[in-house]
Amino acid sequence: MGLPFIGESLEFLSTGRKGHPEKFIYDRMVKFSSQVFKTSILGEPVAVMCGSAGNKFLYSNENKLVTTWWPNSVNKIFPSTQKSSSSKESKNLRKLLPNIMKAEALQRYIGIMDTIAQRHFEAGWDGKQEVIVFLLAKRYTFWLACKLFLSIEDPKHVAKFEDPFSFLASGVISIPINFPGTTLNRAIRLQT
Repeated sequence: MGLPFIGESLEFLSTGRKGHPEKFIYDRMVKFSSQVFKTSILGEPVAVMCGSAGNKFLYSNENKLVTTWWPNSVNKIFPSTQKSSSSKESKNLRKLLPNIMKAEALQRYIGIMDTIAQRHFEAGWDGKQEVIVFLLAKRYTFWLACKLFLSIEDPKHVAKFEDPFSFLASGVISIPINFPGTTLNRAIRLQT
């Protein structure tokens, strides 16, 4: 379970920042169990289920035997989430996903995805001797999300959202300690 209060959060976050978040999981699968193991991440005890059997169990028992959980940092960054339960929020999101993921809807997105991919390759990949794929893939995904969810596709406009979004996302996945200079503190200040 790691150290008191922070558990294995430092190693979990470290492997993620190095671009290999799966290493944290694989190391524990080898050490403990390839099916399920327990740990403590972001100040909370967590059971990690691995493999297809674990995924099937989780998705077939959501809101029955398994409930959605968000780290405490989410409540600190977005205080309005304390007014509704995370399981209720999860149910609402699940209702939206089938419509978004239908074949007809996905067919409409193909052209948009292709256009943004071509622009992305021109801006970040063409003529380069070396590219950092992880960062460019994150940027493409963010650009695509801005277009699909916010109807924003101008790269300069998208770039204005990129850093604030990155701070918020880092704050959500951080050790839930709100002291000046911490990742969580920067994310909270961004919201105010």
